[in-house]
This record gives sequence, structure tokens and C-alpha cells, in this order.
Amino acid sequence: MPQWKIACREQLLPGASIEQKWEFAQSAGFDGIELRAGGGEAFEARLGVLKRAAERGVVLPSVCLDAVPLVGDPEPGVRQVASIAALGARTVVVPMSDPRRVPRQRSSTPDRGTTVDGLRHLAERAAREGLALCVQPVNRYEGRPVNTLDQAARLCHAVGSPSTRVAAATFHMNIEEADPAGALRAAGPWLGHVELADSTGLEPGAGHLDWPAVFAALADAGYEGWASVACRLSGPAESCLPAAVRVLRRAG
Repeated sequence: MPQWKIACREQLLPGASIEQKWEFAQSAGFDGIELRAGGGEAFEARLGVLKRAAERGVVLPSVCLDAVPLVGDPEPGVRQVASIAALGARTVVVPMSDPRRVPRQRSSTPDRGTTVDGLRHLAERAAREGLALCVQPVNRYEGRPVNTLDQAARLCHAVGSPSTRVAAATFHMNIEEADPAGALRAAGPWLGHVELADSTGLEPGAGHLDWPAVFAALADAGYEGWASVACRLSGPAESCLPAAVRVLRRAG
């Protein structure tokens, strides 16, 4: 079974600077930090600080985009993708939760073509930068119509770029997948990233997900990439995050 590389979403980590967050992340047992790129120019304004941190050894394997529209002007998202590549990250996660990204109807609509076109713009830039662009399905209460791994894989197929992959998010899968382990195995050829949260949306270990079954399914699917803890916390980060890593290491 692979030795899983586990990152933590940056906003969960204590510390005033990215270096301080990295120091805590390492002490808690994490292998990297997943960044969160907000809308507008906020992420680009951080680039200098983040580049210096990466040069000092802070491991930044992935970035989750926030509120980047896939309709209308694609340039803000394209610029963010280019900025992410400059940090040495290899994965960009695109959650399909923002109403500007996905049509409101669950059924197939003309908006699907617009979504595909928007993703294609981002995927083309990601491919040039050597990045994987990972579409993350979310549960029906937060986004439509991309709720399952199969739907995300179909969307990636429609985009038609080898850089476009699927990001599996365990919290959303707990709601939408009748057989989460089977869904992971079936999505194996498309998997490019995994986001970890328990059934409650809290840190791993604070719910009822079967973590050994999750990691066994990932191994069966041939997945050997990064997994990132992206969740809410049930208590102080200083106690919750090391405990979550212990749960994940025992499971995997």
C-alpha cells in the first residue's frame, strides 16, 4: 500500500506566517500545505511571500481555487493558474460549488457547454504549466449538477484535456455516493487529488467514515498522489490536527 502524502489546508493551521504554519504542520505529521486562492487579486498579492517560503523548503503541493467563475471572462482564473505554477505546486482543485461555475438545474442544460468551455480555458493553461486541474464534485446542497465522481469524470471527458482530473472529497462522497469505495475504484483512471474530511465535515476521526476502506479503495484504484485535510475542526487545531493525522496514518 502506498505511503500516503498528506497535506493540510492552510486556514486550519495555527501561525501568523506560512513558515509558522509549516512548522506546526510538520510537528503534527503533515507532509505539505494546501493553499487556498481567494477571488480577485488577493492570491497574486501573496505570491512573493509564498515563493520565498517555497524556496526555504515549505512544501506546497496543491491550491484550491475559490470563487473563480467558469463563465464570462476566463482571464482571472487563467492568471491564478499561472501564478500557482510559479510556486512549484502541481495540482489545482476546482470545487464545483459556486453558482457561477455550474448550472442551477440538476439535469443537462445549455449551461453545461459554458461550464465545459470555462474549464477548457483553465485546463489549457494548466497543461502548459504542467499542472493537473482537478474538478471536485460537491454535495447537492452546495452545487449542481456535478455531485458524484462519475459526473466529474464525465465533465473531464467533455473538456477533453489530459490535464483535467477528478478531485475526490470524502465528505461530499459520504452524502452523494451509494458506494464510496466502489466510486473511488471506478474513478481510478481519472483521480488526480483527494480531499479529506469526515462524515460530519470535521477532521478525520470526528465522524463515522471508514478510513481503512477509503485508503484501501484508493490503493486498489492505483492512486498514489496527495491527499489534503480540508474540513472544519471540532476543537483547537493543536489537538485536532495531530489526532486526525494519527487516524489517517493508522488507516492507510
